[in-house]
Amino acid sequence: MNPKFSDRIVSILAYFTFGIFSIIWIVFANLTKKNMSSFLVFNLYQAIFISVVLAMGSLIYSIAVNIVSIIPIIGNFVRWLDVVFNQTPIYFTFTISGLFVTILVFYLSILSLLGKKPYLPFVSETISSNFGG
Repeated sequence: MNPKFSDRIVSILAYFTFGIFSIIWIVFANLTKKNMSSFLVFNLYQAIFISVVLAMGSLIYSIAVNIVSIIPIIGNFVRWLDVVFNQTPIYFTFTISGLFVTILVFYLSILSLLGKKPYLPFVSETISSNFGG
């Protein structure tokens, strides 16, 4: 079954807003008693899950870098890696980690626009098993 164009657009907005639009759309759908397609449900919850994973990963990463940076020799190397990957722009203001996140969002959005469910190994399996799809 081919998903509706409106479901595709809502899915793209969900990925580009890192799940904020997903939460708004889910609340709106529940208040208006609107049924959502399995394609839309999958993408909305996957956008929320990915944003939570990215936020938790960033928090854990920053805590780990702060703890490891205390160690004399390894700490300098870890701080240098942090500066290279997260603070040094490689193109305008894009850092390596920011470029990775941007590529991930575009991958998810393009597949949603094509009407396919984007697959990420752990995330998509978790969403499919818990929310259907």
